[in-house]
Amino acid sequence: MRKNYLLFALCSVISCGTADQDTSEFDNPILVTKMVQDGDNFTFSYNGAKITEMKNTTENWTRTFTYTGDLITKYVDTFSDGTFDTVVLAYNSNQKITKKTYTSSDFPNSSNTITYIYIGTDQIKITQTSASPGNTKTYVRDAYTNSDGSLKNWTETVTDVQGTTTRTGTGSLQNIVYDGGHYPFKNVTGFIKMLESEDMNGSARNVKEYKDIITYSNGGEESTIFKSTYEYNSKSYPTKAIRDYYHSNNQPYQSEITTYEYNHL
Repeated sequence: MRKNYLLFALCSVISCGTADQDTSEFDNPILVTKMVQDGDNFTFSYNGAKITEMKNTTENWTRTFTYTGDLITKYVDTFSDGTFDTVVLAYNSNQKITKKTYTSSDFPNSSNTITYIYIGTDQIKITQTSASPGNTKTYVRDAYTNSDGSLKNWTETVTDVQGTTTRTGTGSLQNIVYDGGHYPFKNVTGFIKMLESEDMNGSARNVKEYKDIITYSNGGEESTIFKSTYEYNSKSYPTKAIRDYYHSNNQPYQSEITTYEYNHL
């Protein structure tokens, strides 16, 4: 059984120019070695500060990473049944992500592609298209960044074509609230530049509040809403995160706990 973990979910967010290493610990960076998320155990392997492998020892699957210079340009998830998912990433000359393409051996005729177009210093147009035979779903997001390059907010439209039926929707991501602690993977070379989930948003800090709601013309909706609290060690890296999810009517429906261990803390 596969799960979509928030930390590694295939969602579109934003590019950034923030440094992804803590310069005060450049020679001996703090790196995550173990993580327990939603009851699953993960271990991480590195070559210096470059991540080489993430292994889910509970469900027996492995993610291997490929670098070009200091940028992660591909990773592959290999599952116990021999199937695999592949993500390929491209960047511009400023080391900002420009394209991400996801494919799966389970669904050879389907794909998920995200493109990033940079407009000025604080705006990015993000287009995400998921395509399978007879179905195409496209999100177009006009995103804005904070002064440090992290995601601030966006407005969005979505077009969902299923056979002969088309649904359209509009929505927005409200201003993200960050705290002052360090993102657990901030020192992993190239990691925060991949920008693939609510946690990978161009910030070296952690997200406290996130609220994204889309309303469809037929009355349906989709949303991602959560609030997080953290416990930190003496170096301000989280050892525990509690994330509470909410429906758009503010009613809670799920709580997730993630714990972290580091190489020399």
